[in-house]
Amino acid sequence: MKKLSFALLLVVSLTLAACGEEKATPAPTTNNGAATSAPSTGGGSSAITIDAADGGTLAYKTTAVEAAAGEVTVTFNNPGALAHNVVIVKAGDEQPAVDASMASAPDFLPPADKSLGHSKTIATGASDTFTVSLQPGTYSFICTYPAHYTAGMKGTLTVK
Repeated sequence: MKKLSFALLLVVSLTLAACGEEKATPAPTTNNGAATSAPSTGGGSSAITIDAADGGTLAYKTTAVEAAAGEVTVTFNNPGALAHNVVIVKAGDEQPAVDASMASAPDFLPPADKSLGHSKTIATGASDTFTVSLQPGTYSFICTYPAHYTAGMKGTLTVK
């Protein structure tokens, strides 16, 4: 377990070091060892990582992440076999975002007035990063690709 934690810390540290000069604190982990968030030492900003589940599963590896209020950099990784995205919405606005995304095939991303921010829709092995400004509160992250949200591809983002 110590080797896995050290390896995860090393990967997160190297990834954040490649993105800039800021030092970061170690990322909290879920029970399965997946990184959930990595707060930065910069004022009013943080970084989180959301991963799609492996294989053809319509799920994220973790369903709860935390971030500091302000600018939040979201990195979305898709190791899964299907195309996915991650869309940040206010709690309760999930279905309107999904409904609005149907008009933007083949990416299935909601318009700006239906989400707070989103990744690109990406295929197997790809990653995308975006930044969103968030106030303290509870938000949802969802996949708006057809039928993915309905099948359970969603999670909660708590901003403190």
